[in-house]
Amino acid sequence: MVRRGVSSRWFRLVAILIICGGVIFAFSSALPSRYSSVAWVRVTTALDSTKGAKVDLIKDQRAAAQAFVAPRVSDDLRRRFGTRMSGVSSIIATAIIASPLISIDVEASSAELAAQVANRASAFVVDDLRNRARRVAAAKAKTETSDLVAISVRIDDLASQLTNVLVSNPAYPALKARLSAPIAEYGAVSTAAAADTLQARVKGGGLEVFAEATRPTVATFPNPVSWAIIGDFAILLIALGVLYGREELVGVFRNGSASESRRSGTTVLGVLPTTAGMFPAGTVPGAGTTADEIGLALVHLLGRTGPAIVLIADAVDDAPETIAQRVARAVAASGVRVVFAVCRSVSTPEDLDEMDVPRFSTPLTRAGDQPDTGQLLVLDTGFPVNELTTTRARSVLQRLFQFGDFLILAAPSPTVEPGTLTMTQFADASVLIAQQGVTRLRDAERAATRIRRVGGNLLGVLVAPVDPIAPAPHASPYSPMPVAPRARAI
Repeated sequence: MVRRGVSSRWFRLVAILIICGGVIFAFSSALPSRYSSVAWVRVTTALDSTKGAKVDLIKDQRAAAQAFVAPRVSDDLRRRFGTRMSGVSSIIATAIIASPLISIDVEASSAELAAQVANRASAFVVDDLRNRARRVAAAKAKTETSDLVAISVRIDDLASQLTNVLVSNPAYPALKARLSAPIAEYGAVSTAAAADTLQARVKGGGLEVFAEATRPTVATFPNPVSWAIIGDFAILLIALGVLYGREELVGVFRNGSASESRRSGTTVLGVLPTTAGMFPAGTVPGAGTTADEIGLALVHLLGRTGPAIVLIADAVDDAPETIAQRVARAVAASGVRVVFAVCRSVSTPEDLDEMDVPRFSTPLTRAGDQPDTGQLLVLDTGFPVNELTTTRARSVLQRLFQFGDFLILAAPSPTVEPGTLTMTQFADASVLIAQQGVTRLRDAERAATRIRRVGGNLLGVLVAPVDPIAPAPHASPYSPMPVAPRARAI
């Protein structure tokens, strides 16, 4: 039964995330804790807004928020808390838009210190603005009092002049009119002086403490759990970027995905199972196949009556004899007479006769007779393909067709053996074999390009696990066929 595995690299990635998350959590937990406390101050000046319109900060709000960063606030806090101020990391005043509220955020090394500093800062600024407003009112009242003394002198002078003039004197009305003006001015200044004197005692300055700061119970810094999660997420993004970036730059066949088909320039026909009947780890669902399925697909594609030639070549290495032989067995099981041969680069300068058209001894050694399903003939020695010309290749194929209607040829990679390209022009279908996790996508693309360049009909790539040969004859779809004795040319 075919089973699926999970890629070990995902286990490694999960282990890395767990370890990194634990390290981040441990280091962040060792950092000094910081506590945040908030006090609220309200602007008592009425907001200048219209019903239904957006409320904006007025000048008093902005000035009040800026007052918290004044040097005298820091000086007051240092005088009050002394060396403890070294534990305060920040004091921030923020005016809330469309609201008369201002928040005073204090972050300190302890919860008590944060609350105390926030309360002291808010109270100091409220008192400071109130005292400044009262001082201004007191100074104005003092000025107005001085003005009252001067006006009183003027009134006394005019009054003395008026007493020396008879009522019947024509100058009397003019002097009386001159006296009424300073008297009216004296009344106005006196009223203003009284109001300013009152403001000097009760004026608030435009701010009041709305809510005192509370003692925080939980540290706001550091947050080990959040940091561990964010760190793991960042590491995951980096790892995925490196992983898929590497796959794009130096990709290999792994799981039979559509991405591999796109980047290799040819269709991935499927991924073969291992000797244990298990698909390689991470195989895409639906991408798994067997050599028997490929053989039956070839029969349905090329027909049962023949003649047909199928070339199975490795993408970068020697002829894939085991897989090609298993495909040949599947084709023979469908009732077709099949000849299987291995194309090898076997000619040497000392033995140039092997370049001649081979003639096989009669009868050929048969790997097994199957009366009901067909006959499979295995030619183990095959024929040399290096420097094979088109004429010789045609003669070899005509000779082989005398023993079967279906030819399955296992050949080396077309990127290393030019003779394989010579055979592809005669093949009705060609299949490339790629080693899972080893064969690069670029190598398969290069081999596919060469096959198409000479007019070959390339069906696609079949991904096979590394070393798929099983020890027993029928342990897996990769069980080797019985090997026939070498056929000798006559």
